[in-house]
Amino acid sequence: MKVISKYIVLIGVLIMFSCSSSKSKATPEQLDKFTKLVESKQFEITSDMAYPQVSSAMVSLQNSGLIAPGSNANQISLIGNVNYLRIVGDSIYAELPYFGERRMSSGYNGSDTSISIEGQLQNYSAEVNTKDDSYTISFDAKAKSELLRFNITIFPNLKSSMFLNGSTRNPISYSGTAVQLNK
Repeated sequence: MKVISKYIVLIGVLIMFSCSSSKSKATPEQLDKFTKLVESKQFEITSDMAYPQVSSAMVSLQNSGLIAPGSNANQISLIGNVNYLRIVGDSIYAELPYFGERRMSSGYNGSDTSISIEGQLQNYSAEVNTKDDSYTISFDAKAKSELLRFNITIFPNLKSSMFLNGSTRNPISYSGTAVQLNK
């Protein structure tokens, strides 16, 4: 019985080590292409998921059945919804859906509910993270009635994570994919 239990433990340990994920590194060519994408400031991010800050209002919305199937109070699918964030030189163009609470009114007739921006970047910075070769991009942009702070992380596989904090809204995050824009 002792021999069998030793073999079971040995097999379990071998399975654990053989199934552990290996960190795949990007090739030098991929890293060079990725670096050029970020440094050119000519890219677009399309998001597939939104992650609003969970509040009692979002939970009430979920409980009412008004959130689409497959989504919940803290994760909403954006597949099939038009959304983008474009960086073109020192300009930003964005159309992002917003889910969450506003701290102030959204303007006359509530027409300013999504995040729509067409303007100039302010306080732009892009820093490389040597740990995982990703870039962290931070900047401010002005929408119609508020100032928004963007923190974007783009990974070498062009997946992105975007955190947005507005002066009149609760924070929201998005995940998506970046692509190079043609000049």
